[in-house]
Parts: sequence; structure tokens; C-alpha cells
Amino acid sequence: MFAAIGTAISPERPVSPAETGPLVRTAVLLARVWELGDAQMVAILGGMQPESWRRWCAGCVEIVDRERLRRMALLRDIHLATRTASAGLGAADWIRARQPALAGRSPLQMMASGQIDDLVRLRDAYAPLAA
Repeated sequence: MFAAIGTAISPERPVSPAETGPLVRTAVLLARVWELGDAQMVAILGGMQPESWRRWCAGCVEIVDRERLRRMALLRDIHLATRTASAGLGAADWIRARQPALAGRSPLQMMASGQIDDLVRLRDAYAPLAA
């Protein structure tokens, strides 16, 4: 009588370079602000290809997967949330300093773990400061 309705799974629409450009540029700028090397940013961004990171640094934006976009958005949020906390030392020194709020770990240690959950925890630990 009734035909079974199957679940329609639509593939995710690719995110164009025009859409990803602002986050890519933000990630490159944060690497400079935080004084991070290429290998550190490659790890923070989830083990992306170093060649892709170098292209980003040269201004060549390409299609980026959604997880990497999420990581870059989290980095932006971390920077915004920690600006007040890092004002005394400067952003580059502060992310290397062990923080009581992070159980004695530094923000850089958490970011460099490669785990997206650590980026979320880092952002959430300092989000109240940004409000």
C-alpha cells in the first residue's frame, strides 16, 4: 500500500575557495601572531599536507574539507577568547606558558595534540573571558 521511504543522504556540498579564503587567511595570520612553524601548524590543523599549508601561506586558497574548516574556526575562536588572558605576556609567549586552567599544560601543547576535542576544550576553557 505505501512504499517505504528511504533515507535520502545528500553528499555534502564542497566548500569553495571563495568561502574558505577568510579562514585560511586567519589561520596563516595566527601562525605569525603565535610564532608557529609550518610543522606546528600542520599538526594543529590535523596533519594536513605540508605542501598545502605552504600554498596557503603563499595565498593560494584551495578547496578545504569541513573538518579542517572547523579546526580553523576553532583557532579563530581560541584567539578571540584568549586575547585578554594573553595581553600581559603577548600571544606567542602566552600560548607556550603552562596554564593552571589547563591542568598545567600550555595552550600550544593542547593545540598540537592534533585532537579536535582539545581545540574545543581550549576554546571552552577561555570562552567566558571573551564574553
